[in-house]
Amino acid sequence: MKIRNIYLSGIVLAGMLFNSCEDPLQEQVFSFIAPENFYRTSTDAEAALVGVYAGFRLIHMYDRQYMIGDMGSDDTFTGEFRGNQDRIQIDEFTVDPNNGILRDRFENAYITINRANAVISRVPSIDMNPQLRDNIVNQARFLRAFLYFDLVQLFGAVPLKIEETLNVNNVASPRVDANRIYDEVIIPDLQAAENLPATQRLQGQVTNTSAKAMLARVYLTRAGNNPNSPFWALARDKALEVMNSGQHRLLSSYSDVFQLVNQNSAEHLFSIQFSAMQGVGSTFQEFFMPRGINSTTGNGNGVNEPTPDIVQAFEPNDLRFNTAFLLQLPLANGTVNNYSPTGNCQGIPSPCIPQPYIGKYLELTPPRGNLNYPIIRYSDVLLMYAEAANEAEGGPSSAAYAAINQVRNRAGLPDLAPGMSQAQFREAVRKERRVELAFEGIRRYDLVRWGTLLEVTRSHFQRFYPTLTGNVRDHHMLFPIPQREIDLNPGISLSDQNPGY
Repeated sequence: MKIRNIYLSGIVLAGMLFNSCEDPLQEQVFSFIAPENFYRTSTDAEAALVGVYAGFRLIHMYDRQYMIGDMGSDDTFTGEFRGNQDRIQIDEFTVDPNNGILRDRFENAYITINRANAVISRVPSIDMNPQLRDNIVNQARFLRAFLYFDLVQLFGAVPLKIEETLNVNNVASPRVDANRIYDEVIIPDLQAAENLPATQRLQGQVTNTSAKAMLARVYLTRAGNNPNSPFWALARDKALEVMNSGQHRLLSSYSDVFQLVNQNSAEHLFSIQFSAMQGVGSTFQEFFMPRGINSTTGNGNGVNEPTPDIVQAFEPNDLRFNTAFLLQLPLANGTVNNYSPTGNCQGIPSPCIPQPYIGKYLELTPPRGNLNYPIIRYSDVLLMYAEAANEAEGGPSSAAYAAINQVRNRAGLPDLAPGMSQAQFREAVRKERRVELAFEGIRRYDLVRWGTLLEVTRSHFQRFYPTLTGNVRDHHMLFPIPQREIDLNPGISLSDQNPGY
């Protein structure tokens, strides 16, 4: 049973409870169930936790992660539907503090953090099974850590809220250095979440390996591009714990990973849960499909199209290519459209559209919107291990080779050539991450932590969109603090804005 399929009444109660504090910057206070009248039973605690998970589906959160992680990189662009200026800004590196996508992401992250804070502070006082109580609190700590991890990667220093906000009378929250947030919240919360069980009663809930994998990603991010960072070894060791747990494996086929029947499989460590049948369906497939094409499941929006750059990044005979890109789409009238991601329809049956679209999340049976959005998969863990081991040990070990070759072999590709230098292996891992995790909203984050975002996007624009090359400025490693946050938060002034905005 999936977490999204239960406690629907609990979600409603949680929503009522948190209406007053969902946005600490809102000026209007709505009626709510007082916390002291809600946090009384284990059912209340579980319902409140469901409310935290539900926050990850709010507007411009992880249903639309691609608008930041992919579109804000060299992997995708806005596509044929150019009517949204917020997406265009992210795509073309012209973002300003009034961008609605970033505003919603910032505000909804704090809505969800506040829900997590409430669970963390109030559930321990409930008279209930101690193991279940600790489980619920540690899940909330994982979710809070992930949200703060996302915020500091996107915005740098951000307000630090670890207490529940119940009203708008005291919302002044200054920006806090990202390193302090890592040390005081992100890492301790994830370390606490390592005490979670190996499996959960409800599919979609995080486990101890979810926490370990997220810690590996946090350590990699903190290592950045510093060859002497102690975080490389920490990332290597944490990824190895996941690998040695015996709880995860690669599915035999890359295409299987993105099939409905394999949701929450042994390869998935943490995914955002969606279900059209339960009224919490995803929209990313609808956005990705060709615009104006009446497929068997409806029309698409033609948004977030792959760039020629990512199409060319795949090696010949890479089996992932036929999953990553849309090759064929059944239409409602019984015919079929064929697509050529490379732009060359030679040898492809007519009608052929010489244009790349994302095929990774294709659902051909209505209703559309049931696919989960992957946050961490086991292949990511293997690649994190290979990357971290190479950096921590001054070069690639046989274990590092074995990890990346597992990923390559599933894709039908040969082992990497032995005898690579540290720099050569580093580049190989980076290329492998790009194609293995394509369109999973992680590309921009990787480029930022490697310190290569500006260089890579300038080169990408010069090759494919030369008129945009000058848009990429040094300050674009971070996004601006949303203007509405500055306007409504007395703890942040215009002078606190990220430089360049």
